[in-house]
Amino acid sequence: MNVTPPLALQVTATPPLARLPGAAIAWVTAALLLGACTSTPRIDAPVNAEWEQRRAVLAQIAHWEFIGSLNVRDASDAHSSRIRWQQKDDTYQINLWGTFNVGATQIDGRPGAVQIVQQGEDPVFTESPEELLYQELGYELPVTELNYWIKGIPAPAPSSDLVFGETSQLRAFQQAGWQVSYMAYTNFGPETLPTRIRIEKAPLRLDLTRLRWTLPDTGPDPR
Repeated sequence: MNVTPPLALQVTATPPLARLPGAAIAWVTAALLLGACTSTPRIDAPVNAEWEQRRAVLAQIAHWEFIGSLNVRDASDAHSSRIRWQQKDDTYQINLWGTFNVGATQIDGRPGAVQIVQQGEDPVFTESPEELLYQELGYELPVTELNYWIKGIPAPAPSSDLVFGETSQLRAFQQAGWQVSYMAYTNFGPETLPTRIRIEKAPLRLDLTRLRWTLPDTGPDPR
């Protein structure tokens, strides 16, 4: 996957989601994809051993793909899209589209460089999607964490209030001021992965639903 080197970009600050009905989800998604940390997450002692084993397995999954639905909502507006996310190590390609492919957007990236192509628009290149997103929508978002959260684990940084279900499946936690909740899991090949996730910090809420995962050597989920 080739990503064009970032170019200079000038952006004017604008109001929140209502200002960009077609672009809002693209900016939100792009800004949530960069970064990594190196510290160790805090884990509740009673489930430490079993959870650490599961966390280590999920953290090692570097090649994957899922298809599902994404809803982005703030205090006054909401936008929905279909999403396809393909990840290979630190590079990714994300496709977003609405009914009849309206508002189709493709995001190609690697750490520090992202290209966003929206239907009928010129490509946008940036080194700092999080800054661009804040200028466009007025929100700060969990740039470094989402790549971990979608797999059912906290990012490698302090987290708190971990709640577990059966077989060490994480049900909820807080990290970087965000509440992350997992409403459903399903087996995909040898792994159990989230199929419904809610990520929220007032006034913003992101819902990823009906996720169908494909992992290396397992093929697509037949459902």
